[in-house]
Amino acid sequence: MTTNPDLTQSLSADIHLLGDLLGTVIREQHGESAFETVERVRAAAKARRGGDQAAHETLTQIITGLDLEQRRVLIKAFGNFFQLTNIAEDQQRIRVLRQRERQGVPDESIESAVAALHTAGITPEDVRSALGQMRLRLVMTAHPTEAKRREVLVKQRHIAQIMCRQDREDLLPREQAVLAAALAEEIEELWQTNPTRHARATVADEVEFGIYFFTSVIMDVALDVMADLRAALRVYYPDHDWSDLPPLVQYASWIGGDRDGHPHVTPEVTLQTLRSLRAAARRVYLDEITFLREHLTQSTHDWPLPDNVRESLLRDHADPRYPGELYREALDRIAQRLDADGYRTSDDLLADLRLIADGLRAGGGSRAAGGALDRLIQKIRLFGLHLVPLEIRQDARLHAAAVAEVLAAYQICADYLNEPEDEKQRQLLCEIINLRPLFPAESTFSETTTQVIATWRMIAAAHAQYGPACIDTVIASMCTAPSDVLTLQLLAHAVGIEGQVDIVPLFETVDDLRHAPEIMTTLFDLPEYFAYLQARGLRQQIMIGYSDSGKDGGYLASNWGLYAAQQHLGQVCLERGIGLELFHGRGGSIGRGGGPANRAILAHPPQANQGRIKITEQGEVIAYRYSNAEIGRRHLHQVCHAVLLSTLAPVALVIPPEWVDVMERLSAAGHAAYRDLVYETPGFLDYWRAATPLNELSAMPIGSRPAKRGQGGFEQVRAIPWVFSWMQSRAIIPSWFGVGQAFEVYCQKDDCNGAGLERLQSMYQGWPFFAALIDNVELDLAKADMGIAQQYAGLVADDTLRAAILGRITDEHTRACHYIGLITGQEALLSKNPVMRRSIDRRNPYVDPLNFIQVALLRDLRQADPAAPEYTALLGAVMETVNGIAAGLKTTG
Repeated sequence: MTTNPDLTQSLSADIHLLGDLLGTVIREQHGESAFETVERVRAAAKARRGGDQAAHETLTQIITGLDLEQRRVLIKAFGNFFQLTNIAEDQQRIRVLRQRERQGVPDESIESAVAALHTAGITPEDVRSALGQMRLRLVMTAHPTEAKRREVLVKQRHIAQIMCRQDREDLLPREQAVLAAALAEEIEELWQTNPTRHARATVADEVEFGIYFFTSVIMDVALDVMADLRAALRVYYPDHDWSDLPPLVQYASWIGGDRDGHPHVTPEVTLQTLRSLRAAARRVYLDEITFLREHLTQSTHDWPLPDNVRESLLRDHADPRYPGELYREALDRIAQRLDADGYRTSDDLLADLRLIADGLRAGGGSRAAGGALDRLIQKIRLFGLHLVPLEIRQDARLHAAAVAEVLAAYQICADYLNEPEDEKQRQLLCEIINLRPLFPAESTFSETTTQVIATWRMIAAAHAQYGPACIDTVIASMCTAPSDVLTLQLLAHAVGIEGQVDIVPLFETVDDLRHAPEIMTTLFDLPEYFAYLQARGLRQQIMIGYSDSGKDGGYLASNWGLYAAQQHLGQVCLERGIGLELFHGRGGSIGRGGGPANRAILAHPPQANQGRIKITEQGEVIAYRYSNAEIGRRHLHQVCHAVLLSTLAPVALVIPPEWVDVMERLSAAGHAAYRDLVYETPGFLDYWRAATPLNELSAMPIGSRPAKRGQGGFEQVRAIPWVFSWMQSRAIIPSWFGVGQAFEVYCQKDDCNGAGLERLQSMYQGWPFFAALIDNVELDLAKADMGIAQQYAGLVADDTLRAAILGRITDEHTRACHYIGLITGQEALLSKNPVMRRSIDRRNPYVDPLNFIQVALLRDLRQADPAAPEYTALLGAVMETVNGIAAGLKTTG
């Protein structure tokens, strides 16, 4: 489908409009000289990008000559420009999507998936059966890369809404003037609002952040997508009733439940999170019930009801406020009960609302029954009274230590942690079938063990109060053996909820991914564990970690390890008749598993696509995908499209054995090159700390969770700050370092006759997995900037260390770009993706000044006395550059 060239002009016009309004605000707030400084910096940055060698020095001199307040004006100017540009680009994307929908069925949409199923001969019976088994669950997480405040997000949303009205409505001149004034007002407010927090976010802050997106965007978008699915099925399978579909799209949250390395997430915090989620859901439903109470004014005197419905609706005595209006009376009672939190589960609330719907249909009000009332019913079906299930995650090593302390106290096993794996399993299985309580009434154990026990007791208490749906998944990170999973089973058994939660191993490192199929095979062969699976419907959730595997072994080894693990885990489950639900711990950036979700799902090995899939929505991804409802809707369409096709009509792709062998060799070579730099090069960690804002990021009030899991060196650093810091310095090595060397070794040494490159090109053309991998690497290579990275390297005091490591990084970037170009058949990166190329080129001259300013601020900050007042001011300014660079690159970590 073609895109109207007028749309490109619309994007330019929007950017100019927003930029001009921003310029006006800068002049008004800081004077003409401030605006002229912004323009001088912008001109120098553009000239530098154009190849003007003198412009680099000009840019440096301008920034060096400014005081802190003048630099802060520059930071705000470029940072706000990116926030506004992001809004304009979202509006452009929506224009293009709407144009494509007018031209026909859009690609990567639910309708295109259903059309493909129909064309492939998939019967409506097969579709209905599969939908009954399918589930797409998107899990919101809070991470220390989320730099945006909710207050800023609200203003940005208002700006987007104004731009949308201007774009779509036929406005009178006076109406245009009103909107222009409103737009200028919002931009002025945005300028005067601090984009970063003054204090570190608490868990409660992050919970409210998630609730904002759930209640303001996600609930309605999810309903719209389910309606789109019903509509598409009715078009292509018109002779079947699709009115009562099971919920394909579901959401869950880790915010307030993920305690892995997060000491602030206590049992009480999690219980308070459940209360907050429940209160938010009630507020949404109360608003809609109030609306219905004012609209369902049908006279039940004139439109008689069946006796059983009338008797059920007419409880106690008639309300004099609503004579002859039983629906309004019933809705008033429902509202009062809901406001008092009188419904334990959503089933009771749904029963009351369905009774009203039955009455309306019986009285000839089928449209009223199928309108706003039905939408509320569908919303409650999807989100319940708990809003979203909360998931619990904890480090498997803490669970093991707690069990070891308990077993030692009972004199069952003196040194459980040092026992062989077989003996650990035997001890755990004995306790799982033991009727004796595992935990004493009052814990006398260490603080860590007491917290583990309290967490599991909290889950049981939450189930008793709210029902099992409120917490239905418990995850053990850093799983390395079957005993880690059996420990989860034992802890669930100890508090009486063994059959009420999914217990989920998380495999994170390259080695753990390699051993995951063997670990699960051992578990499936244990009668006690298989009995647990039977109680859960013979389904097994398995989570695979993209972030830590990438940090552990580099991008190639991580991606190949993830692919192979999915393939083998899927086969193990198929052989035993166990339904596999893979949980993909994908981050926002390429280095942590990011990239187009649709392509990623379609590139999974066929054994892995068994109808149920979970994906994390991490950090800044939440704001980028769900600040605008139409962008959120498009995202869900793309993911649902992939899930429908991969489950019901998977492509019968036979991967040649030699391609698998190539990936094994590339993985090994990439792993060796990455580990050699990151883990084995003396001084590399010193270079990283100096040449990125890593240490400063950990001191900033971005998220509530510490940057490290605990005490220790590089291994204890989370993958998130690892990627975040390199993204800020524009080196972005986590997503591409080692790729160039791997291709070079394969093409020049392993296949010196030239067949190696041809084989890689064939793999790119014929293997979706390999194509997605290459395209993701290409994107971050294009975003990376060795000139900017060199600026950050200037912060490294050791000249020899700086030259050695920067040289290796720049050489590898050149090498990787060369081979990506050869494999994809492009002379320049992103030649075949001009929209993305233009977006990067448009942003670079505006991101560069922020990087120059950040380097200057880091130099000043590191020379300042931490106890001096200026240190805090400098750190705050650095944080503002972090926010601006993140907006400019549209990613953090």
